[in-house]
Amino acid sequence: MRFLDRLRSLPILDLVFFFGASLLVWNLHRYVEPVPSEFFYPSFLLQFSFGFFPQLYQRKWGRVWTSMAAITFVRLPYLSGIPMVGSYQLVGLFLGSILGIWVRETLLVLLGRNETALPKQSEQIITDWMIRNPTGKSNLPIWYSTYFGFLFFILCLMILSFLQFQGMGLFTSLGIQEFLYYPNLSSREAMGLACKILIPLTLVILYFFSEERSMPTPSKDSLSEQVRFGLFLGFGINLLVMFIQSIWSLDFFAKGTLLSVEAGRTTGFFQDSGSASWLLPVLGFLWISKLMHIWRMSKERFSLILLILSFVFISWLGLKQGKAFWIIWSLMISIGMIQQLTEIWIVSPKHKILTRIGMYLFLPVLGCLTLYGLSLISKEWGLVVLAKRFMLFLNSFPQNSDIAFQHLDLVRLELIRVANSGIKENLWMGNGIGSFPLYLLSPSHVATNKYIPFIDFPPTFYHWILYDLGILGAFVFLFFIGIFLWERGLWKQAILLLIPFLFGVQIQNSDGAFICFYLVLLGEKGTGFSPSFDKYRKTIWFSPLLLILSIGLPLNYSLFQSQKFLSLGIGSEFRKNEFKEYQIAYTLPPKSPNYEYEFHGKVWEWKLVDANGLRNGRIFLETNFKSSLVEIIFLNVDRNRIKQELFTETKSGYTWNGEAPNGASFLRIQSRSKLEFRLPKSQFDSIGRIQF
Repeated sequence: MRFLDRLRSLPILDLVFFFGASLLVWNLHRYVEPVPSEFFYPSFLLQFSFGFFPQLYQRKWGRVWTSMAAITFVRLPYLSGIPMVGSYQLVGLFLGSILGIWVRETLLVLLGRNETALPKQSEQIITDWMIRNPTGKSNLPIWYSTYFGFLFFILCLMILSFLQFQGMGLFTSLGIQEFLYYPNLSSREAMGLACKILIPLTLVILYFFSEERSMPTPSKDSLSEQVRFGLFLGFGINLLVMFIQSIWSLDFFAKGTLLSVEAGRTTGFFQDSGSASWLLPVLGFLWISKLMHIWRMSKERFSLILLILSFVFISWLGLKQGKAFWIIWSLMISIGMIQQLTEIWIVSPKHKILTRIGMYLFLPVLGCLTLYGLSLISKEWGLVVLAKRFMLFLNSFPQNSDIAFQHLDLVRLELIRVANSGIKENLWMGNGIGSFPLYLLSPSHVATNKYIPFIDFPPTFYHWILYDLGILGAFVFLFFIGIFLWERGLWKQAILLLIPFLFGVQIQNSDGAFICFYLVLLGEKGTGFSPSFDKYRKTIWFSPLLLILSIGLPLNYSLFQSQKFLSLGIGSEFRKNEFKEYQIAYTLPPKSPNYEYEFHGKVWEWKLVDANGLRNGRIFLETNFKSSLVEIIFLNVDRNRIKQELFTETKSGYTWNGEAPNGASFLRIQSRSKLEFRLPKSQFDSIGRIQF
């Protein structure tokens, strides 16, 4: 086959789609997390290498290395002494993996792997590489995939968050401007709160989509098995680090875990003790379940001994975990034991069901008795503290339920109250993604807050999805999750997420998002369709209907949600009614000794100080940058152009002298190329209007 024919056989649509989506995530991440290059790129390139080169070498080891790094790399910058801004999103790792997948697939096609004859033996290295990597191909159009609808919904949420935090500037030729959203919070930082959810979600889904899209069909590879192997490797590394932290020092590889060390908790390489408290029991349960399966199939004593030792070891590590670990671990192990023991010892299906029901009813009683016994211990372990709080809760509940819940967890109770209040205010449409931590940062809440010592997302996933997305948004989100589960027949496996989701928004970090979507997307047999879904998928009407719903539901939600953004204003009037000031749209605020605003970009617009007559004056843009054209434009109240002039270039910047025409309400400065300049604070009045 000629090279041009190979070029035509490339999956062009796939390459354009994944390259465009990856570029969008990259630009969004660099915008909301503008870490200086000297800090950002060392960590980014190391993460990128761990994703790119193994994927380029072989599909199997690419999956293994990516999965292992997903739960061990979130604090990589801090561990290397670099500030941790944005590291929890693992942008480098997933972008490297996605690029590695598609570079590999492109090279395989261009080198002729689709052809019958392999290269000559003299090219043994290339031949071996091609044998290790059979070319992937998917006949299903990319927009008919269940991934496509979810990614489209996330894109809609990105646009809605942009409108909420940046205004309509981009759609009115003003570009992306950085406003003062709250007195101590810029719009860029506010949008970063939304992107703490959006970026990890997008990257993880893009990665799994790339893996499935590039798989040979039919495939001998088990995507699920290889990803799980990588997760178990990373889990073992975390267990080793936790063991060292437990017996030697909590400070061992613990930089960046915030308050975890102060609370006496081990974190491994996870984000912090909050992540460790749910990832440790979930991964531990998966590991023990795998050992149980091996033992039941082979009856090897080694597997049984390793299972028992693993259970004891993980439980011992849990002594320095939060109470969430013990709730999740106890419930999972108890339910797993009931299921397994009844499966092994009881043959009759009727007796098996009745026995399980009886044991499940007795489980809460056994739990209460266990906690009562533990509350008598004088140690300050997390499990003992949980037992003592639970006893206080039981004693206080009959008299005063509020006091009882305060004994259980005062901070979590206060967060739930805040979340419930916000849910009631916007029950159907929600408050917008990322709005919960934004509310905690608002001046109105900071002034009255007494019990919440940190800024975080809602205390449970269910509060988050209702607070941010409302009932309609939650329906769209869960619709796509339901389609994934139905497609793969993984309802039982996804139950593992129900309990951990009671203890936080587990998809806000990349390690948590990776585990969650692994449980939703991949089962024991990889990516096979469930029989019921496969039956409908083969019909002529099902895929178009699914596509219509996948596009229509997010669009309708976005249409209704975006109505409130139209009243926020454009340019300098963005949120003027709420903020009581006109937006100056600066990048850096005034600082001593010069007290100058610093502006970056190409276009800026300000409200002019009201005056009855002509306004004469001078504007001097202090800058060392050069642009071939810098102009000043005066606009009326309807933003129609009424006067336009050029700035004069000087040795230290650009200057303009003149007068504002009658009817001018806004002043706009625009440059042909990106410019960085400074204006004195005195150039603006007390409510943010420009004066000269």
